[in-house]
Amino acid sequence: MMNNTIQIDVRDLSCPEPVIKAKKALLGVNEHSLKLHSYEIIGNTPSSKENLTRFLKSEGFEFEMGFGRDEQFMIILKGKITDKKTKQGKDKIVPKMMLFKSDRVGDGELGGMLVNGFLKSLLNADVLPQKILFINRGVLLTTDNKEVDNTEIVEALKELERQGVEIYSCGSCLSYFALTERLKVGMIGNSLESIQNMLISDSLISF
Repeated sequence: MMNNTIQIDVRDLSCPEPVIKAKKALLGVNEHSLKLHSYEIIGNTPSSKENLTRFLKSEGFEFEMGFGRDEQFMIILKGKITDKKTKQGKDKIVPKMMLFKSDRVGDGELGGMLVNGFLKSLLNADVLPQKILFINRGVLLTTDNKEVDNTEIVEALKELERQGVEIYSCGSCLSYFALTERLKVGMIGNSLESIQNMLISDSLISF
């Protein structure tokens, strides 16, 4: 029977602090721990909600989420799956990561044409990268904005996502350009997750 509540408050913390704080607080927590204690995570930003949700799922936690005023949310842990089943990617997915640091490959109009062509051509490739990360002005390719006509790119990225490619846009970059609420494809990433993804990838292809 539960005898106390452990509350993890990540309100007003900037990326990637919410995930780091939750990760430290939940270190060693298992099914038995969850029977003895009630664990709650409180936050108040869209990016922290998405990052925490993804982190908890990756660690095998089962949880419920409630919402309050001013984007405040509470995540209540309900259980943990000990034998996590990792998603089996399609045979064409390889452990590589593509990094887009800009909304174009090279300069000017040609750079815009190239990035469009590169991403669309992936749909016909024999192999696909496991992850694609967009940082800095690269997030203009995954969001609804007035600077870049990315309609074809977004559709290509959605199809890649359906085929198993993980699409991430840097959370801090989205905030900087005021585009957090305008993400059209993929997930919001955080700096800790981005660094880890780069380190575990067999190779990093940067544009």
